[in-house]
Amino acid sequence: MYDKLRQLQLCELEILDEFVRLCEKHGLRYYLVGGTLLGAVRHHGFIPWDDDIDVAMPRADYDRFGEVCRTELDLKFFYQCPETDPYYFLSYNKLRKNGTEVYEERFKDAKFHQGVFIDIFPLDGCPKPGLICHLLFNVLAVMNYRGQVDSGEAYRPYEELSGRIGYVVLRLFSPRGLVKLRRKLLRLSKWLSDGEYMACYAGAYGYKKEIYPVLRLGHQIRLERFEGRWFAIPELAEEILELMYGTMYLRIPDQPERLKHISMEK
Repeated sequence: MYDKLRQLQLCELEILDEFVRLCEKHGLRYYLVGGTLLGAVRHHGFIPWDDDIDVAMPRADYDRFGEVCRTELDLKFFYQCPETDPYYFLSYNKLRKNGTEVYEERFKDAKFHQGVFIDIFPLDGCPKPGLICHLLFNVLAVMNYRGQVDSGEAYRPYEELSGRIGYVVLRLFSPRGLVKLRRKLLRLSKWLSDGEYMACYAGAYGYKKEIYPVLRLGHQIRLERFEGRWFAIPELAEEILELMYGTMYLRIPDQPERLKHISMEK
């Protein structure tokens, strides 16, 4: 089992190398984030049981990266977004390796390209934490979930009434119409921003953990060793890790707490 996981990690690392190659060639900002950032700081590589790689990019760099991929991406790889994959409507894009396949239980019936991947999250300008910012997060969370269902994930009703109502309202839009609406909301978020905060609206941790003061991210001047290579991380990475995982983020979690996404058996 470990050998299969390690094989997966090395394949993801190959994809990350291609991602960074294009970013460095074109001067695009990126950061290791989530469990990949935690692995870099705590293990100088993958968390031993981790099975994915997460990176984030400020919106301008994120959009530019997609443009670059059209003409300069190595043909071994596939840049996945709603424009390149007719069955993909997630709120963040992926870079996948062609000729590979992974099994995610939640997308077992999906029709989109399911090669080994890294996740690429956009960072958008947002208002200061408060009522308006919280409202934007909630609306976009429902839209993001609708995109997952449109991509093949089995629908599970929201527990909150507001989420159920929001989901019903969004059913008035086609999947591609929803993509356009989401982009308009993100432009509104940028317009409401004063440049002090950025948000990862597509992240899994929600309003309280996915808003970053721009100064925490810094200017991509800090590097951290990861699997024998050096990659960019947020300037105040420890503060971000504490926000996301708590003050004990350096502690190795017990077995039941170890999050996995991909089935090694399949």
